[in-house]
Amino acid sequence: MSLVGCVTEAALKRQSEAEGQFKLGLSYVHTDLQNAIVLFERAIDIDPNHHDAHLELGIVYGSRGRLDAAEEHYKQAIRIDSDSSEAHNNLGTVYARQAQWDRAIEEYRKALENPMYPWPDTAYYNLARSLSKIGEHDEALIALRNARSIVPLSIPAMLIHKEFGRIYEKIGKIEWARASYQEAIEAIEADDQGTYRDQLEEYLRNLETTSDGEKHHQP
Repeated sequence: MSLVGCVTEAALKRQSEAEGQFKLGLSYVHTDLQNAIVLFERAIDIDPNHHDAHLELGIVYGSRGRLDAAEEHYKQAIRIDSDSSEAHNNLGTVYARQAQWDRAIEEYRKALENPMYPWPDTAYYNLARSLSKIGEHDEALIALRNARSIVPLSIPAMLIHKEFGRIYEKIGKIEWARASYQEAIEAIEADDQGTYRDQLEEYLRNLETTSDGEKHHQP
């Protein structure tokens, strides 16, 4: 066997071993997260270019609040596959959690550059929230409309309606905000009754207070 053949065979063997460790790690994600981390790390030790292992570690570390580690693994996933929309979206969320809005916006937009991204509504929704944080409400509304247009949605429609309401409230369109919050309540699925409904109903009560205040101060 030639040297090239030996190298290729060795590389394929490493990739296969890494994939085995990765899949084993996935089987532990919901039952033994620490063991899953060990297996994902082992997959990367075997094959440093295992995109999905980096992605999963980013998700795990992000859920544990270890944002520096999550950021590093998402960046590694992007290094391996620059079109990885999930990695771009998740990295944007790491930045958003640290109020680094410009960096978050950049990553969400990169996620949306890939026409094959299966969950663009998620990136549009995240983009809208970040744009709203820096006062770009018109652009945020456009992003939300784009999110709403995706069929089927991968995120609850309630969240999109709720964000419409929050932005309309910020820009003083109280009636539109009220309508959006009401749509959000109507979109709540049976399993989500409770916390979200209470929150949205509180938003509506606050709008009534705002409306009364405006009426009292009219000349």
